[in-house]
Amino acid sequence: MGVSVAGDRTIYEEALRTGSARAWEQRWEEAVAAYQRALDEFPDDPDALSGLGLALSGAGRLEEALQAFRRAAEVEKEDPTLLEHTAQVLEQLGRAQEAARAYLAAAERHTHRQAPSLALQRWKDAVRVDPSCIPARVHLLRAYLTQHKTYEALAEYLALANVYQAQGQTQQALELCQHALKLDPHNPEVLALMDRLRLGEGAPPSPVGTGPLDFPSPQEEMIGEKGNPVETTRQKALADLAEAVFDETPPQTGPLILRPLSKRQVDALISKALDCQTKGEIDMAIECYEEVLQGGVIQPAVNFNLGLLYQQQLRFEEAVEQFQRSIDTPEYRLGSHFALGECYRALGQIDQALAHFIEVLKIVDLGTVRREQADDLIQLYEELAHTYAAKGEREQAVEFVNTLISFLNEKGWEDKVAQARQRLDALAREGPVLSLAEILAVPGSQRILQSIGLAQEYQRRGMGYAALDELGHAISLAPTFLPVHRQMGETLVSMGRVDRAVAKFLVIADVYRVRSNFSQAMAMYERALRLAPMDVAVRTRLIDLLVSHGEIDRALEHYLALGDTYYQMAQLDRAREKYNEALQLAPRGDPKRGWTVRLLHRIGDIDMQRVDWRQAIRVYEQIRDLAPDDERARLTLMELYRRFDRPERAIRELDDLLRLYRQTGRTQKAIAILQERVEEQPDNIPLRARLAQVHLNAGNVTEALQQLDVLGDLQLQAGHMKDAIVTIKAILRLNPPNADAYRQLLEQLTAG
Repeated sequence: MGVSVAGDRTIYEEALRTGSARAWEQRWEEAVAAYQRALDEFPDDPDALSGLGLALSGAGRLEEALQAFRRAAEVEKEDPTLLEHTAQVLEQLGRAQEAARAYLAAAERHTHRQAPSLALQRWKDAVRVDPSCIPARVHLLRAYLTQHKTYEALAEYLALANVYQAQGQTQQALELCQHALKLDPHNPEVLALMDRLRLGEGAPPSPVGTGPLDFPSPQEEMIGEKGNPVETTRQKALADLAEAVFDETPPQTGPLILRPLSKRQVDALISKALDCQTKGEIDMAIECYEEVLQGGVIQPAVNFNLGLLYQQQLRFEEAVEQFQRSIDTPEYRLGSHFALGECYRALGQIDQALAHFIEVLKIVDLGTVRREQADDLIQLYEELAHTYAAKGEREQAVEFVNTLISFLNEKGWEDKVAQARQRLDALAREGPVLSLAEILAVPGSQRILQSIGLAQEYQRRGMGYAALDELGHAISLAPTFLPVHRQMGETLVSMGRVDRAVAKFLVIADVYRVRSNFSQAMAMYERALRLAPMDVAVRTRLIDLLVSHGEIDRALEHYLALGDTYYQMAQLDRAREKYNEALQLAPRGDPKRGWTVRLLHRIGDIDMQRVDWRQAIRVYEQIRDLAPDDERARLTLMELYRRFDRPERAIRELDDLLRLYRQTGRTQKAIAILQERVEEQPDNIPLRARLAQVHLNAGNVTEALQQLDVLGDLQLQAGHMKDAIVTIKAILRLNPPNADAYRQLLEQLTAG
């Protein structure tokens, strides 16, 4: 690492932690100061230099950030990320050519580390900032040719040719066009550029291979069609049509057909079409199928076969129309989606092609998962489609399409899908389902899945370090394949290294978030919170993500947990603040969940603890108005009104509550509430009177007499003679054992 041993490591590590925390909070100048303290102890430490560069960049001090990243890159000569940071700052400074050179250098380091996908991305960055960067375009072209990515290779051929044309090197540009025509002899862009070059040069191009860029033509990959969804569906369609010829059932026809075909005519046309299709007589086969459809016959197998024949003749719009008719039949759905993707791709309509190819993978993937996983998996594919559509990342979309086509053209792809699902499900035991889309674009995915399986076996045997070593090897093969990192986190959990596991899960969640894979990001934040439920920063990030994607009820659940966490830490102001934030969101939640009342109760509880009784009254009055049958709110209001010497309002709340109990037949609940209140305030005449009345209503004569007797004494002691007379008369109506004594007392009171 090149770190000097002269510094104080304790000061250095504390400064690094502070710098990281301040940077996370975007308190950039404080982060700068912290990283500079770390560098005071170890001036050449790459971590501190990198952190300083990021903080300076965040603070807008770009020139200083550039110097920090360059120093870090000189110390840590094998780390490509430092060069990437350097390039990004140069890009912000508007120094495009220098930025492109830095991206090229980063790509070279990724190549040394055997990370071709990252190198490819840096070459793309180089041509993005400097489109005329020939070395980067040459690297991209070689990579695309090696990977048999024809579309991308053609694009780079054209781009390079345009660069050379702009530099006045017409001959080199023409040579590049000749190489491009080997990939696609009919490409209109290549042919148009060659026309422009020839007009400008005024001379025919020299033979291929005599110029400075003698690229080898890529070998076309031989792909077996067996197992391809289109081929499988084609075989199904042929078999269905052959069977239909021998079936005695009349063909299904549509309405309003003036001259429908007879069964014999349909059978003859289909037989001829099948024969011609088998012999390669495409025009005649098309003519027969078209005549069948014109006769009003409804037969998805005919639509599918005719679509394939149109596609073979490059009549893509007509093919699309036929596949759209066969797609609603379950047996033809997979093949129709695949064929539609191919047609739209040939038409250059990548967005439409991508939508159908994603549907292909979704259908395949849904066939491998359990029923309870299906909804989550469907959501993942919806997010995938939305991501490509929202970002408009044509290159990534094309790469995904190419990978999917290559995968589904492989022999035995069904077995590979089943094996991949087994590995992915083992990986997802502690989290959400993973999709096949996660592994499709990963080179050597089979080897990586084997590493995951081996690591899982090591983990089961308690061999945590062996599992980590195996996963480290897998990460070296595919650094951006997040399921491997996820398995590493689970292994760390099994080893008891929870803090490191939580940190790993948070990084994974952040990457998913950047990739717009929001359901997986949410799931990883929740996984981290199950391990560290008191981490308020993580829960806050999850809440923001949930709210931004309309997951309001889940967000409110985490808001409650966040407020409860602050409450448990005795940070009542922060807890009340979070409950209030949630209160603004509550109307958007499910009304059945009663979010507003639940949150107000928590806020009211805090106000009670802080002895802010006036505010508590306002809160509990809101609850009472929203939920009139909320017993806790009314009882709390009774207590608060009593403390503020407002007995009439306290009794009003009690009477409303008793009315609710009476209407719902909860007599025992009313008795229990009143008994508790009377025990707290034994001399309270209104409470005692209501308890007596409830017993009377319930037919509890003995209990009613007891309460009336005490009530009469309290009224006499208070000088309420008229009330006492009423009470004694009520007692006498119940025929008490000592009725004579009550009559005598009544006579005395009546006589004055």
